[in-house]
Amino acid sequence: MNATTGAQAESQTEAGTARRIDGGPEEDGATFRLPEHLRHLLASAIDYLQTRLELAGIEGKEALVVYVKVAAAIFGALALLAFGYIFCLMGLVAVLVSFSGFFWGWVVLALALLHFIGVALCLLIARMCWRRPCFPVTLEEFRKDQEWLSRSRKTGRQL
Repeated sequence: MNATTGAQAESQTEAGTARRIDGGPEEDGATFRLPEHLRHLLASAIDYLQTRLELAGIEGKEALVVYVKVAAAIFGALALLAFGYIFCLMGLVAVLVSFSGFFWGWVVLALALLHFIGVALCLLIARMCWRRPCFPVTLEEFRKDQEWLSRSRKTGRQL
């Protein structure tokens, strides 16, 4: 029995003769080796891809830091906006109570009702926008591709 290693791995062909995968000389003298220019081309392509992937990884990490900072700034702005809105509503309630003479509870309920009407309108707008497809041209191309594939399967044509 022959123990195989990574560099000396052998594969059995259909005829039962051993062929070396690493391109080294076989026992019967024939060799399978890529031409030198193809090996250099393949090595260059792999190096190019590796370099691009490393660059993408570095840029991805940098982009993550930027996006985390942006997300934190947006979150802070939204929190401050919410507190400002609450204080503005409290001031509006105080002004309406002092000028109108209504009980403050009724003024707060009226403002809450206005807010709920605004929420309902926003949800209706979102629902109408949601029903429209975002990428109609792309979806139409996918439908055409599906029709073409189903027709070619029915007729038995090879792709």
